[in-house]
Amino acid sequence: GQMRKLLTHPDRNGLAYTLDRETGELLVAEKFDPVVNWTTGVDMDPASPTYGRPAVVAEYSTEQNGEDVNSTGICPAALGTKDQQPSAYSPKTGLFYIPTNHVCMDYEPFRVSYTAGQPYVGATLAMYPAPGSHGGMGNFIAWDNIEGKIKWSIPEQFSVWSGALATAGDVVFYGTLEGYLKAIDASSGDELYSFKTPSGIIGNVMTYEHGGKQYVGILSGIGGWAGIGLAAGLTDPNA
Repeated sequence: GQMRKLLTHPDRNGLAYTLDRETGELLVAEKFDPVVNWTTGVDMDPASPTYGRPAVVAEYSTEQNGEDVNSTGICPAALGTKDQQPSAYSPKTGLFYIPTNHVCMDYEPFRVSYTAGQPYVGATLAMYPAPGSHGGMGNFIAWDNIEGKIKWSIPEQFSVWSGALATAGDVVFYGTLEGYLKAIDASSGDELYSFKTPSGIIGNVMTYEHGGKQYVGILSGIGGWAGIGLAAGLTDPNA
């Protein structure tokens, strides 16, 4: 094999791209959630006019289906397979550790006029756990960016909105919307430890040293997209 300087990007669209960061050559483009269905794959032929472009499945294309048509069963949902939550990379295992949304949707676009200060979505949509899977809305995965394959995957009840942290001790950390900070064996994916924080976690796990001892820190608390999803339909102020 040839040594290269790489760039890896897990995209909202459910595809993880690995490129030669010096030449821009696309080396890998694979689904990092197996339920992604809006595309059959990416054109990897550099000589092709559609090089690097995904082949869109018409059934799941809201653009092709047009206004006022409810396209159902699209995976991923508008949240994306991954949003802003940061991934982590371990040079020891050579793997990326990616928090993901395992969510699909029904999506019906309609024409809407822009009004300053008002939501500007222009669509009615319903989001739900990926059908035919484990019933939850998230996975935390170890991703091989060279092979374009999931090495292991941990199912979660809710989307995993926290950032990931990979340490030199071969331990990976992430948080859940139920409020658990989890420590995972970086190679096997086995859970080593979990700690229940007072609230859900969408913050990014960090580590520091003080007095010769290593600590792991996390901000506990929910807002934004994640907060909307959890609060939908709740009437009990103490829930």
